[in-house]
Amino acid sequence: MEKVKHFLSSPEEHKEDFWESDSLIWVDWREFDDSIIRYFNEKLPDEDKIRFECVETKKERGIDILLHKDGTITAIPYADDYTDRDTTLRSIGEYVSPNYQIRWYMGSLGGDTLAFCIGPSVQWEQLEQEFGAEKVAYYFAPVQADSVMFEMDMDEVFNLLEQRGEI
Repeated sequence: MEKVKHFLSSPEEHKEDFWESDSLIWVDWREFDDSIIRYFNEKLPDEDKIRFECVETKKERGIDILLHKDGTITAIPYADDYTDRDTTLRSIGEYVSPNYQIRWYMGSLGGDTLAFCIGPSVQWEQLEQEFGAEKVAYYFAPVQADSVMFEMDMDEVFNLLEQRGEI
């Protein structure tokens, strides 16, 4: 989270370095959903890793991902015919909450590969106190139950980019 803090201290100055940093988890729109979970697990300590399994299903999507936590097993709630990155990311966010938060690095908005950060909730709160919640959310949008990232309509993407002064 030190690299996130450093970036927030002067976003324009540190943008290039941050873009290349290991703080970011890059997810391509074609990514296998179980790979996404593995990417986040690489950033988590062993005791907090996401425990999951992939099982075949007769549904058109062909696979279920089951999350194991606190003695319960929960299937990621995909549509019957396909898996999708947004549902996977929201489910990961729910799984790691309240100890961790997943944030979408908004500098990746508009691409078919998006960047995310995961960090302890306490540290995100500290960053919000230091830099302001609005500034932190501007650069690192919280992934929440209603977040749309990969499934965002192109008009929405361009409107958001325009609002942010990036086009």
